[in-house]
Amino acid sequence: MTLFVVGIGVMYMSSRARPALMDTVNYTGIAIAAVGCLLWFISGMDRAQLFEWLRSGATALLLALMIRWAVAEPYRIPSGSMEPTLHGDPRFGRGDRVFVNKWVYGLRYPFMNKRIWYGKAPERWDLVVFKTVEEDAVHKTLVKRIVGMPGEHVQIRDGRVYADGEPLELPSEMSDDTYFTTPLDGPYGVQTPERFSVIPDGHYLVLGDNSAHSRDGRYFGWVPNEHIVGRVSCIWFPPQRWRDFTGFARTWWWRGILALVFLAIILRLFVGRLYPAHNADDPKKIDHLVVSFAHYGLHLPAMSRLATRWRAPQRGELVMYAAENPEDNVTHLLVGRVAALPGEHVQLQDGLLTVDNETVTLPPPAPECYAGPHGKAKYGRGKSKEHSVVPEKHYFILADETIEDALPPDSRTLGWIPLERIAGRAVWCWWPPQRMGRR
Repeated sequence: MTLFVVGIGVMYMSSRARPALMDTVNYTGIAIAAVGCLLWFISGMDRAQLFEWLRSGATALLLALMIRWAVAEPYRIPSGSMEPTLHGDPRFGRGDRVFVNKWVYGLRYPFMNKRIWYGKAPERWDLVVFKTVEEDAVHKTLVKRIVGMPGEHVQIRDGRVYADGEPLELPSEMSDDTYFTTPLDGPYGVQTPERFSVIPDGHYLVLGDNSAHSRDGRYFGWVPNEHIVGRVSCIWFPPQRWRDFTGFARTWWWRGILALVFLAIILRLFVGRLYPAHNADDPKKIDHLVVSFAHYGLHLPAMSRLATRWRAPQRGELVMYAAENPEDNVTHLLVGRVAALPGEHVQLQDGLLTVDNETVTLPPPAPECYAGPHGKAKYGRGKSKEHSVVPEKHYFILADETIEDALPPDSRTLGWIPLERIAGRAVWCWWPPQRMGRR
């Protein structure tokens, strides 16, 4: 958690860094905060669960990087050159954040201004993110609007843009008083010689909407197609500035995706979650389980207990619960099977489970005999009432897996599990396929 706070602090300080270092400092803060969250999240996992989670996390990270490279990428507006369309502010948490569609114009090689293949051709008035053609530019990645197209003769005069002698009509979302004139030190599209007025094939003239205060194509010249990273699709942050530039948000399938994402969030917060647990037959392998919170009551986020309980755990049910390991004083999230209920007398004799002096067999894949060095087990052995009779609102929970010459973490070593520590019931195994089914 300390690293997370440090990361937020570094992100805040990025707004005070020099423009050339601003993005580097910001990304460093994001990385520190992400590492802090990661360490906090995995602190309660054992080695097998950690390996499985890291493998899944690496797969998700690789997929995210693939999407960022080929499909879409977030971008922060660093300056006010696109006002009022895009608000730029280098301070922490200020300025518009946009999503860039990187697929629409064709796929580019990573870290290169060269395309693998060409997609749709850029159109006039598209908002685009591109790599600058200036070697000494403070910001290497810029956002502007395409105004001049390949092969056109462009002139900016009297506050208007002329293409092949005809004045261009601004799109409806742009202000009529957009100022496109320029001082004489910005020759492209202004001066009459052909090298300053005729756009080469495969190149574009890009201008800032706030052109009186924008260093754009008038100064650094024509932008090659290969330098264009993608088209700005929307403003996604801050929420009050949300805006869709492409009409994508009005499509039925986008609304369907949003509905599914919203449903998934609601299910995760109130109904259940996915959880990796040890395979009962081979503890080195992992089963991926669906855990239902709603099975026992109404679950509210950030609460250690159910807001309303309508059912208590029953013997034989596989449950997810939180328990503190007395050896390291760390709270672990575990999965085990309810073996004894409140008030019952529980004993493990010669590996057999007895409850109130009767032998009990839990449903498979629970083992018939709980092997292991039971001398290390403090609970469920001996005649002491403290260690053999389950207290009220507590449960005796056993792990399904067996570990040679060792005891898995369960009530034998962790003790009685309080009712409020039982988060939900594991109802289904969804991976691997050969173990798919009810639990």
